[in-house]
Parts: sequence; structure tokens; C-alpha cells
Amino acid sequence: IIAFLQQKGFPEVALHFVRDERTRFNLAVECGNIDVALTAAQEIDEKETWYKLGVEALRQGNHQIVEFAYQKTKNFERLSFLYLITGNTEKLGKMMKIAEMRQDVMGRFHNALYLGDVRERVRILEE
Repeated sequence: IIAFLQQKGFPEVALHFVRDERTRFNLAVECGNIDVALTAAQEIDEKETWYKLGVEALRQGNHQIVEFAYQKTKNFERLSFLYLITGNTEKLGKMMKIAEMRQDVMGRFHNALYLGDVRERVRILEE
């Protein structure tokens, strides 16, 4: 029944009959139900699942879930860029500190560039 409903273009109906979290996640992403996909991703808790959720949330413009997915996958570069485009300079500053703790020179430089921090960029280039 589930495969038939999905095949006929009704993944949102099939979603109500599925108990397997992976299938539920895939159906939720297919029909654009980001809340159900988030719940299923939390149950599955795998990097690939979080990545797919982040892509779908970004497509829908839900930057809170995108942020959460990037944090779960530790995708620091994308997370920094997300903070840049959403104007969240406070979290960009935190990302610069995280890059410093990780000894990620390029991450530090990019975050300093995003923040417009010329002194930090010069300091990084001098090191």
C-alpha cells in the first residue's frame, strides 16, 4: 500500500502508515514535511540523514533547522556561511573561536573576513 501511494504521487498519505523511521524520513523529505523529517532524523541520528535534512530545510528556507542539521554534522564552513547570510554576527564570532580551538587557519580567516575583522585577518596572515 505504501509503495503504491508513493508511486501514485501521494507520499504524504503514505507517511501516515509508515512506522520505520528511515522510510518515514524519506517520505517526509519527499513531500516536504520538514517537522516529521526532523523527528525521524533525531531517531536515526546519522550524518547522511542530517545532511539530507539540511538540504531540504535550506530548500524550504527554514534556517533554524538548517542550523541544527549543520551543527549535528559539524559542518563548520556551511554553518559560518549560514550565519553570514542571516546576519548573525554573534554566532560568527563564536565560529571564529571554534575555528581557533580546532586550529583551522582557513576557518579563522573566513570568519574574520565574514566579520570584517581586518586586524584578525592580518594576525592570521602573520602567523
